[in-house]
Amino acid sequence: MEYAAVILSGATQQLQKLFGTETLQHTHNLQDLQQKLAQAVLYLLQKDLNRLLNILYRIDVDERKVKQAMLAPTEEEVADHIAQIIIKRELQKAQTRFIYRSN
Repeated sequence: MEYAAVILSGATQQLQKLFGTETLQHTHNLQDLQQKLAQAVLYLLQKDLNRLLNILYRIDVDERKVKQAMLAPTEEEVADHIAQIIIKRELQKAQTRFIYRSN
């Protein structure tokens, strides 16, 4: 699904704030964002699980989806699935903000 640049940009900015990283700043498409976010998630999985869980709580992702993602066979796949869940949720929120800001 293609998202408008303003919605993708809004989601990316919010994720930068939550993850406290500049690496997400230079993303130009959804695939690039997915890849960079998966790297950030993998780092937190390995180094600071409590911070990752706090971020997931703040983003308000579906706990069942995260538990399902945790069943993946490798940490890289877990990180990739969690990144997908995070992006989907942030895009929903960015879209909602855009709709209500326009009205």
